Amino acid sequence: MPRQTTIALVLREEVEQFERLMNNGMPLETLIHLVFKKDEEMISRLKEGISLVDIFCMGQKKLYFKYLKILSSSLNLNQAIICVTQIEKHSKLVFDKLLQKIAYPFFLLVFAFFMVLFFSDYVLIQMQDYISNGKVLLVIQVLKYTFGLSILLLLFFLIWFYMVFNRFSKSLYYCPFPLMKKMVSLQFVCIYQNLENTYSSTQQVLETMSHMDFSIVGMISNHILNHLLNGNSLEESFLKEEIFDSDFKKMLRYALANNRFQVFFDLYIQKSTMDIERCVKRIAFGIQLYSYLSIGILVLLVYQIMMMPLNMLNQF
Repeated sequence: MPRQTTIALVLREEVEQFERLMNNGMPLETLIHLVFKKDEEMISRLKEGISLVDIFCMGQKKLYFKYLKILSSSLNLNQAIICVTQIEKHSKLVFDKLLQKIAYPFFLLVFAFFMVLFFSDYVLIQMQDYISNGKVLLVIQVLKYTFGLSILLLLFFLIWFYMVFNRFSKSLYYCPFPLMKKMVSLQFVCIYQNLENTYSSTQQVLETMSHMDFSIVGMISNHILNHLLNGNSLEESFLKEEIFDSDFKKMLRYALANNRFQVFFDLYIQKSTMDIERCVKRIAFGIQLYSYLSIGILVLLVYQIMMMPLNMLNQF
């Protein structure tokens, strides 16, 4: 029976560890034995004439390895892994940070919802004789549906953020949110900057990026190439893309005017990274504030409900 060639042999973490150790002067076979779990099978593949990049990407479906496959055709393996790691850093880590910051507030919101649900479906039914004000029942119902809807919206936002922002789907092209534009622009610049050091012309860089047709970067690169073929200047071709955020377009004008892409793109990467982190903090702060207010309202409402029987006794 022939060997299966569709089984993934490596993990993303192993590839990143390999990149950190590959320039330390160790023989390749020794490095493979140290880093990878399926080292013997990888070495046998190398002896069959299969390249190291093909072994890394064999049987892989993640975007990380798709980017690595295309970038390695233009960059050396070390540069390609660093570039893909940058893309991963500016996408996945943003989602992870947001998830860490809102985990506790989300738990509080879920707790508040189930407390309201418990009071409305169990406690208030047994206390109907003691509740003279019908507004209390109405407030409980409003809070129940408000908290439930908030939880569903938050879950929808997290799933959408992961599936769209984190994976950089083509559907992002028609999404107008500033955070999205900044994240897409940042990803585009990370890839463009690494390829620019290898190619002598912008057209070659864009043609390589257009092969990434599985993501929005490939779509944008194809659009820019079409603008160039239609006779537009490089600046006009870039500025016609509405997906790019205003800071990137400003940096691009300075870079073209001074012919110093490296300097201005480095500055853009630093600035946009800080802007994205601030935006994530604001989103997390808003969710935290809403959760704490929900708990405060719930405590006051429970206190008022529990005091109603005592108030009735005092009247007698």
